[in-house]
Amino acid sequence: MAPSLARASQKGTSSQGTAVTGSINMASVVVAHSGNAADPATQVGSVDHEFRMGQFDITIGQYMLFLNAVAQFDPHGLYNPKMATDLQVAGIARTGSPGRYRYRVIPPSGLVQIPEATAAHRPITYVSWFDAARFANWMSNGQPSGRQTKRTTENGAYNLLSKQAKCGLAVPRNKVNPNTDAPPTYFIPTENEWYKAAYYNPTLNNNVGGYTLYATNSNNPPINTPGDSLNSANLLYQGKLSITQQLSLDSQQNYSTNVGSFTRSKGPYGTYDMNGSVWEMIDPATKSSPSIILRGGGWTSYFTYLQSTYSIGGNAAASGSNGGFRLISEAENPAVMGYDLVKVGHPRNRKDKTGFGAVNKPFWIGKYEVTIGQYCAFLNAIAKTDPYGLYDPGMTNSLNSAGIQRSGSSGNYMYSAMNNAGDSSRRPIAFVSWFDAARFANWMSNGQFVGQLDSTTTEDGAYRLQGVTQGATVVRNLINPNTGSAPMFFIPNEDQWYKAAYYSQDLNSGRGGYYLYATQSNRAPGNQVGDAFNMVNFIDDYSGSFFYSVPQSRYIDPTQNYLTDVGAYSGSSSYYGTYDQNGLLYQWNDLDGTAGPSRGLRGGFYFAGPGAAQSVSFNLASPEREANDTTIRLASPL
Repeated sequence: MAPSLARASQKGTSSQGTAVTGSINMASVVVAHSGNAADPATQVGSVDHEFRMGQFDITIGQYMLFLNAVAQFDPHGLYNPKMATDLQVAGIARTGSPGRYRYRVIPPSGLVQIPEATAAHRPITYVSWFDAARFANWMSNGQPSGRQTKRTTENGAYNLLSKQAKCGLAVPRNKVNPNTDAPPTYFIPTENEWYKAAYYNPTLNNNVGGYTLYATNSNNPPINTPGDSLNSANLLYQGKLSITQQLSLDSQQNYSTNVGSFTRSKGPYGTYDMNGSVWEMIDPATKSSPSIILRGGGWTSYFTYLQSTYSIGGNAAASGSNGGFRLISEAENPAVMGYDLVKVGHPRNRKDKTGFGAVNKPFWIGKYEVTIGQYCAFLNAIAKTDPYGLYDPGMTNSLNSAGIQRSGSSGNYMYSAMNNAGDSSRRPIAFVSWFDAARFANWMSNGQFVGQLDSTTTEDGAYRLQGVTQGATVVRNLINPNTGSAPMFFIPNEDQWYKAAYYSQDLNSGRGGYYLYATQSNRAPGNQVGDAFNMVNFIDDYSGSFFYSVPQSRYIDPTQNYLTDVGAYSGSSSYYGTYDQNGLLYQWNDLDGTAGPSRGLRGGFYFAGPGAAQSVSFNLASPEREANDTTIRLASPL
């Protein structure tokens, strides 16, 4: 099975093909050790800065989202018909007429299919450098919907309105995105950046650092068996193709593999498929050029083409069946923050005896609560000044749940995750009000822009707040005015939260029903951290001992951290795959979605016992309440 694409919301494929909707949060890895020496063999690979490299190639599903957002008209040919007709790599079909084009994923063809492979998670092909640049612009501009204009695809990371671009020349990236007045958040890697992420290993030569010949962290040629074989990639091995293990090509057979499906063959920084699968395009770096460099080899390549010493040149406007791309961003770019979602299906389910849980439509919900690290990224993006109190001093001073340190002065505030009995970045954020949660949802829905707190970042999007920090809540927007489509993130209503926590379709002989606890159990959980079944972070009073989960003590210590990392109770998910909907911290819900003077809290927390975690328990609170027991979990439409 491929590693989770956690940060890419790719929704729904079928044998007939399904439109993919959602937003992209690109999975990435940090490429550190700035100032490394170039590879002596090639004089390539020296990079003087840290950056984040996409962990995977851009996928069919991600490119589908892009097309449906900006290519109802398609004046620049972002869609290539061979994406549907070349069955060896096909994955996208187009229907409709200009102005009404729609795009859907189509299943891979052929007699040979890898179990658990999915069409949407295979790499996109038949894209030119200009297609990749427009995708990078769209990502940098916040994934807006609309025509292909300077605010969507034609400017941002790359000025494709320039004379050079119009003459067919690949152009260097912009230093500043004119749409955001900040550096671009996504772009195509330069050759040095790509090469370092693929071949540089800082632990070689007694931790001095050095380069491997292949991007599988090896000097030995890869084999081509998908799965968990060491040092493997989608290439020609002894003349045989990876998917079929045959010598001959079949025009009806798809030869793509899911990104990341060679699970034990990642690069030194954690990237996948930088060798094999698809050749990857390079940024021209310093000057405009009609040609570009591609590296890494593709599914049609022999092992020598994958080596660090080999690259090819191509026309910037050309595309092919074995060419794709991946993006990078700056190391500290908060816009690369991902939020893991799980699908809650089985619509039109019956409500529980409590009256809650009936939901008519499928939806997505956060697999985990919003973490301290994610909230830090939010604050660093938009809270250089903080007029709406998104930072609460309790985030630093209340050591039972603290995790954020603020430094600097207003106008130059900076935020970082604290070491509070260990790294706090993967623990859930506390001391957030409903209004804080709504602003976080707006920022996520608007594309995680860096800038001021205004209607394009935090004050409108999923919720029209316009500076409100107390009093009655507001109703969620049907349409995000910044994107022209439904908000992609929001606070779940009580029925949605309840269903994700307690419902299971498998109960009552497949007719569906509800558990008492969000761990798929009617028995009170224990509180041992780990992979045991039915464990959560709360006070275990089953035996009358009243033990806290952290640090397994019955005594309260005001200096002790009581939080655990999200998902730390790895054997205790809900039916749909959420974690920590019981214990750890209470989570805001939006009640029935109507405006009002109070909002809901559910799930219990680390200083509460089993009763607070049960499905029959609920709380109402003022939406401006900020406390050490409350956090955020977002939802998303299907």
